[in-house]
Amino acid sequence: MLTKEQRESRKEYERKMENLMKPGQEGEADETSTAFSKTLKEKAGLTVDPKNIVSVGSPITSGKYSFTVNSWSVSKKSPGYKLPKGLNMNEWGQQLDKEGNITNEYSYVVLNMVVENMTDQPVTEHLWGYMRLQAFDMGEYISEVRYLGEEIPREYGHDSYVESFEAGETKTYPVVFLMPDEIVNDQELYLEINTSGGNPQPEDPEFAVKRFIILN
Repeated sequence: MLTKEQRESRKEYERKMENLMKPGQEGEADETSTAFSKTLKEKAGLTVDPKNIVSVGSPITSGKYSFTVNSWSVSKKSPGYKLPKGLNMNEWGQQLDKEGNITNEYSYVVLNMVVENMTDQPVTEHLWGYMRLQAFDMGEYISEVRYLGEEIPREYGHDSYVESFEAGETKTYPVVFLMPDEIVNDQELYLEINTSGGNPQPEDPEFAVKRFIILN
């Protein structure tokens, strides 16, 4: 028999998942989202409600948050932001010159993002760890958030993915990813957001928590 604390914990989890699984946008999905949903099914085997897919410039909600990618860019040139203390940019195979420009077969992909806490309560979560920059054929490469473009960079480490918001607060950041050129040049990119913090599978009801922003 479950204890009172365990019952309350289960109820809280169920409430959280119910909130996370609400559609990411109101109204009908547009043609671009519908077409991309079909492409995800064909190329990645993912069954995704078109309402959980948006294009650049459109917001999408997930649980407590609204996410918008306003613009994005690809370049070998350094984005120009100060690097977090403790971040070694050569650790994942990229080669950089003294100005921070990439000299081998990788590129910076910078997403200019707006994130809003839609609740009336302060929240703190490992928000930037919920995101992956994806393409249909990634091989073994995983593109996580590398760092944020900040005037005063945070120290690199597990807690560098943590973000705190006041009630109703909105924050805007350049979000820096790294991606092999062969993927950037040959495939369509999209941002995958999973604010559950878990790894739901396509046959799992929790899979509906994932949101997708097409970089178009």
